[in-house]
Amino acid sequence: MDQDAPSAPRQRKRAGAPDTKVETAYQRVTGLLRNEIVNGDIPLGGWLRMTAIAERLGVSVQPVREALQQLEGEGLVELIPNHGARVRMLDRNRLIHAHEIGEALESFLARQFAEEASLSSLRKLEALQAIHDAAIDDMDWARIDASNHDFHRFINTHGGNLEAADHLIPRYYGLSESLMNRYGRDASFADRVRSEHHALLDAFRRRDPDAAARISAAHVRGTMAMVLLAFEATQER
Repeated sequence: MDQDAPSAPRQRKRAGAPDTKVETAYQRVTGLLRNEIVNGDIPLGGWLRMTAIAERLGVSVQPVREALQQLEGEGLVELIPNHGARVRMLDRNRLIHAHEIGEALESFLARQFAEEASLSSLRKLEALQAIHDAAIDDMDWARIDASNHDFHRFINTHGGNLEAADHLIPRYYGLSESLMNRYGRDASFADRVRSEHHALLDAFRRRDPDAAARISAAHVRGTMAMVLLAFEATQER
């Protein structure tokens, strides 16, 4: 027994090694391409040539191929047989349908948070909103968007529904965010988002799932209105 004892710490160390979460080439390429699409650096309908992307990012073609498949699953890219990959085009109906699905998902998850979240979880969400508030005060859109994502992701993952938070919801909103980035947003948009976030927090504090679901649904519809304005502006150019 004593001879076996020293092996346990070494086994624990080896088992813990993956916790370093080293980013793979596939993950890095996926993240970079996703950001370029959402930020509008690659236009709607723009072609994504694997060899050119691999050379630009200093990787082999394989992680680029895997990244494009991932982005296809998120709804950002379409793979066209015998032609390659391109950023998906948008139409008004697709935008409306995407936000209708997003509204249903997010209002359900907000209701769940109101019913189940602990006081500790509520305090963490308040801290995330404080970061969002500070970003709006500075009108720093990169920080506003990042902290907005963190706020909603905390709500959406609270019940353990990672499928919705990590796959379904991003799929519906990625290209919409790209449109808004192209069109531009002003302080009134940021102030509306902040006001609705605080209304959500108040509903959570009251343990009022009906109010939380209603506010969340209105929150998505408000963003959809902005997205449709941005879409119409692109059609007029």
